[in-house]
Amino acid sequence: MSIEKSKDIIRVFKNDRAFPGLLLIKVNDEDTVASTKSIGNVTAMYNKKGELLGYNISQAEYPGRDGYLPMSEELLASVNGGLQAVGFEPLQHDFTPRIVVGHVIRMEDHPDSDHLHICQVDVGAEVLQIVCGAHNAAPGIYVPAALNNAVMPNGRLIRDGKLRGAVSHGMLCSEWELGLVEEKQKGLLILDDTYQIGASFFAEREKHHV
Repeated sequence: MSIEKSKDIIRVFKNDRAFPGLLLIKVNDEDTVASTKSIGNVTAMYNKKGELLGYNISQAEYPGRDGYLPMSEELLASVNGGLQAVGFEPLQHDFTPRIVVGHVIRMEDHPDSDHLHICQVDVGAEVLQIVCGAHNAAPGIYVPAALNNAVMPNGRLIRDGKLRGAVSHGMLCSEWELGLVEEKQKGLLILDDTYQIGASFFAEREKHHV
């Protein structure tokens, strides 16, 4: 019986202005590279434990502006084609939507902060605790929630963590953080109650803007 290879969160970046024709593929968010292995135009990077951190693929041509390239089936196929051409194993990306519609059902002030709030957020399958510092956070609002392993439009990876000692399973989002406006703004993007809790935010937004 074959065992299916586990899927990772693959992030691809490029900077043709500084490094023409180079794609940086990140599999692990760790930055410390302990060793590398180069075959042809591909360099694999590993940490001290020998775990794969990612790849550099040179002489690669992929359309789009510099910065983070949002993952798609087409991009994944292009990356895997480059890896397999020189003998590396293909990657599998987890396409599960992780920026979803959340509903804040309870909120209390953080005991060790004068501006943070501890929110209990219904994200469809479960209720998660998310710490938020936005001035317009309030019980009852519908808001985009970036969950653990969500990739933001700028390539930032969201991970579970703690803020002032309080566990936070993600982040509540503003328009700017979601890449919907260019100018940085304060405050969460408040949605109306016709958005489906737990659904992909971007899919829901597309339906509401037809």
